[in-house]
Amino acid sequence: MADMTRGERTVQLFAKVISNPEKKFTISDLMTSFEIPESERRNVQRDMRFLSEMDGGRYIAVDTVGRTSYYTSALRNAERLLFPNFENTMLHFVFLKRIANIYPATSEIISQLLERIEKSLPGREQKSLRHLGEELNSKIIFMGTPPDFEEDASEKMRTILQAIHDHRKIDVFYRTASAYKKSTRIPLMIIVYQNEIYVGCESEKVKDATYTLKFRRMVKVQLSKETFVENPKVLEKLRRQVSSGAAFMSEQEPHPEDVEIEFEMNASLYLMENKFNRTMHMRLAKNGKILVKMKADVNQLLVNWVVSFSTAARVIKPASLQTRLKEYGEYLRSIYA
Repeated sequence: MADMTRGERTVQLFAKVISNPEKKFTISDLMTSFEIPESERRNVQRDMRFLSEMDGGRYIAVDTVGRTSYYTSALRNAERLLFPNFENTMLHFVFLKRIANIYPATSEIISQLLERIEKSLPGREQKSLRHLGEELNSKIIFMGTPPDFEEDASEKMRTILQAIHDHRKIDVFYRTASAYKKSTRIPLMIIVYQNEIYVGCESEKVKDATYTLKFRRMVKVQLSKETFVENPKVLEKLRRQVSSGAAFMSEQEPHPEDVEIEFEMNASLYLMENKFNRTMHMRLAKNGKILVKMKADVNQLLVNWVVSFSTAARVIKPASLQTRLKEYGEYLRSIYA
C-alpha cells in the first residue's frame, strides 16, 4: 500500500491488530501486510510505539521477547468491531468515528483513540479529515437501535461508502422472495434503523424518486464504472423521508403529522429502547401513564409500531391514525370473528 500518509498508516496498523485479537504481530508482519517499504520501518516502529503507549497499553499491548516486539489487541470483545478495509483510509477513519456510538461497550475507547490519532496528524491531514467528515457524516444516519452486522458486512460497507464519496453507481446482487437479482443503483446515504442497515438510493427510472435497500439482502456489491451527479434536493427529500419513517414504506414524499399516544407505564422501558424516530419524546402524564409525542408520517410502519404494543397503547391523535387502526381492527374481525 504505497504512499500512505502518517494518519492513514496509523489507522491501518491499529485496525489490523485490533481486528485480529488472537494474533501477535511483529513490525515485519505489519509491514508485509501493507506492503510498506523497508525505508519506512522506523516510521512504523514509531506509530506502533504511539499506539501501544496510549493510556498505558489500553488499546494495543506489546510483549518484548529478546529484541523482538509482539503487538496484540488489548480490547475485550474486539472481534465484534467492524473495521472496513478501506483503500482510502481516511474514509475508514471517518466511518469508525461516525459509528463509534453503536458499540456501547467500546464507544469511549474508539472515540478517544481516533481523537488522539487526529491530534497527532500534520495540519494538512487534519484539514482533509475534517472536510471528509463534514461531507460524509450527514450521509450516515442513525434512527432507533443499533444494527446487527453480518460477518461479511465490512467489504460491502466499504464499497457503498466509497461509491457515495466518489459519486459512483453500484452493481448490487440481492435476494428477492424467489431468486437473486442484479441491478445498478445510485447510493445516496446509509441509514441505521431498528436493528437494520439500509442504503438510501435515488431512482433511475422515476425523476426525483427515492427508495431504500435493506443491507442484509445484498449478497454482493461492486463499484460501477458509471458516475452520477448528486442532487441536493433529492438528498434533502430522502432525509425528510427517513425522519418521518416514510423511507421504509416506499412513500415518495412524507407528510408528517403531530402524533400523540398514551402508553401504560409497563411499556416505558421498551419505548426508551425502541424509539420510533428522532422526534419522539416521552413524559409522565398526570394519570400515571406515559405520553409520547412526535412528528411522523401516518403509514403502515407507524400502524405496525402502535399495534405491537397491543392494549398498552391508545392513540390520542391524529384522527388519520385512529382511522387506520379502526380499519385494521375491522379487517381482523372479519377474518377471525
